[in-house]
Amino acid sequence: MRKFQIYFVSFLVFSYCSTPEETVENETLDSTSTSSTSTSTTTTVIEEETIVDEYGIELIEMESEMKDQFDELIAFVEKRVGIKFTEYPKYQLYTLNGYREYSEVSYLDDFEEDYEEGEWERAVLSENMWGLTTKTPDEMKQLYVDFVRCASSGSYSLDDKILRVPVKRNQKKFNFFEQSVLVHELTHSLQGQVIDLKGWYEGMKEADDFSDYPGRRSLMEGQADLVQARWESGLDSYDRQTMQSQYPAGCGISLPDHLYIPFDLYYGYGPRVVKEIYNEGGMEALNEALYLLPTSEQIYSVDKYFSSEPYEEVLIDNLSIEGYSLVDEGTVDSLDIVYLLQGQIGQGTAVNAAVGIGGGSWKDYEDKNGNLLMSLKISGDNTEELIEIYDAFISWADAQLRFSEKTNNNFSGKLYIGGTNFWIENDGNFLRIVLSQDIKILENILTECSSESCVRDF
Repeated sequence: MRKFQIYFVSFLVFSYCSTPEETVENETLDSTSTSSTSTSTTTTVIEEETIVDEYGIELIEMESEMKDQFDELIAFVEKRVGIKFTEYPKYQLYTLNGYREYSEVSYLDDFEEDYEEGEWERAVLSENMWGLTTKTPDEMKQLYVDFVRCASSGSYSLDDKILRVPVKRNQKKFNFFEQSVLVHELTHSLQGQVIDLKGWYEGMKEADDFSDYPGRRSLMEGQADLVQARWESGLDSYDRQTMQSQYPAGCGISLPDHLYIPFDLYYGYGPRVVKEIYNEGGMEALNEALYLLPTSEQIYSVDKYFSSEPYEEVLIDNLSIEGYSLVDEGTVDSLDIVYLLQGQIGQGTAVNAAVGIGGGSWKDYEDKNGNLLMSLKISGDNTEELIEIYDAFISWADAQLRFSEKTNNNFSGKLYIGGTNFWIENDGNFLRIVLSQDIKILENILTECSSESCVRDF
């Protein structure tokens, strides 16, 4: 269930251009670029004056005046963050078309490495069953390829610690827009030198568990937005207008709305938390916060962040299903709830429900024909919060024409039938959900444990 979402937000070289969000000391927090991971890149000289990256894509040499600007931007970031670079930041400059080509080929390179056989198909099927998309695996993959080619304004790689920015060819100096993007990415580069982000990322990848990613990413982007906004605040009105005119043209490619939801967390809710951290203790407190691993719930709610509310471990047993085997499992957090529900019930309702989760777990099962069955188990901070989460899922199910509710069941809870069959129950302690393509298998599971003496741990 989670693999699809995590792959997109953690492995793509992706940039999210947002509208202004919050202000700190009258400075607008807006973002034109973001961090991501990518494959390691080397530089090779193949002709006397042509330098290319490992994919054979041309790199632009930094002119002396650009180098002076780059050094000034480094000094600006160091002053604003209050920390010195331990080594000179690594960078690669591309033309816009070259950068877009790099974004595409590096994404496809990572795709082959990160998805095992059949895993992508299962991830897209999961999205289909949750009603998030009707696209096929090939269609979804092509959509991503088209999107990442055009979506990026700059990136910082957790893998090789290189920041990458497209620039105009044959110019002696960086323009205002390019400088603004560089400030954002230099802030990430500094973060990566202060904290072992590379080791953190490699650990998550090795464990195939990215549950710590959204919270820290939100703080990282919030700080980078803050430093970027401070640089832009030094521009006069004419220079600001000039910078706006320098935004590169897009490609007219967009993703389904729900796939932007993680970026709402990073660039919308994240800066709000960063603003409060900054107001409480300045940049020093924000630098210290980057060492923490907050939950997505703590990013959605400033109160939750400052109370350091812990995430509750929820144990979920394996289901014994003839012909099916366990293929994947993980945890459920606030971002997952918003990701699944927002499209049907709205952001406000989904976030309100998500802020109140105690913890959660999920397990996915698959048969030899690729049919999928998913189980979830969620706790709330208290009984009222659990009811709110339950009601949000009920509203989600009721809002979809693909479902019809089946009554007169021989088991507790509610059952919705359709191309995907959805069962949900709140027993006062946990919320349990099972989705299956096969109604008979789902009914068999529920009937086998329908007595009051049966203890359901799935």
